[in-house]
Amino acid sequence: MQKTGEDKNYIYFMDHFQGTPVQVMQDKKTGEIFFNADDVVKILGLGDNIKEFLGTDRGLDFINDFKRDHPGVDVFGNRGMIREVIKD
Repeated sequence: MQKTGEDKNYIYFMDHFQGTPVQVMQDKKTGEIFFNADDVVKILGLGDNIKEFLGTDRGLDFINDFKRDHPGVDVFGNRGMIREVIKD
């Protein structure tokens, strides 16, 4: 895994899974690791990006199943499982 940058909140890394690039970020305060959702969707063969996947029936099922199985966890937003990565 190679460090590619950082900002006030995150350290950014790049790695590869079976030859496909995967962007990873680490929260500086909590140490939590997050994977770029677009990259994960591509690796799993579910679409070209997360927006495309979530617009499918399978994507909606994923959201509903996740919310059912993890009622206290947000799916979207700054504290959600799926967040948009914006580098300063």
